[in-house]
Amino acid sequence: MPLVRITLAKGKTPEYLKAVSDTIYSTMREHFVLAEGDKFHIFEQLEPGAFIYDPDYAVQEPRTDDFMIIQIISDARRADEKAATIKALCENLGTTLGVKSQDVVVVLSTISTLEDFSLGHGISATTAAAAPA
Repeated sequence: MPLVRITLAKGKTPEYLKAVSDTIYSTMREHFVLAEGDKFHIFEQLEPGAFIYDPDYAVQEPRTDDFMIIQIISDARRADEKAATIKALCENLGTTLGVKSQDVVVVLSTISTLEDFSLGHGISATTAAAAPA
């Protein structure tokens, strides 16, 4: 169960946020090997002055007002899955929403085991995955 937190400047419409979420989900389904329905996204829209970043750091063109940070917290993944996901996120957000690749920062954080997640009922994901349906 990856948990995805998307941080961006305040002012985007609910339709825009849904399109971002849908694009992230479909990209992760294809490249990060997610189960159907494994979609847990948190949006943080920050006021001007509360979202501070250098528009020129490590990019060839300056960042724009569409800048976003996508943090994905999940169990361990293979290096090729991570690289493909990061690349496809930039490409797909560009295709669906016109977000420039310099406006997408992706941070992958790994939990040590599925015991670090609960999908509900106070049961660890490891236990829930092992239980018969």
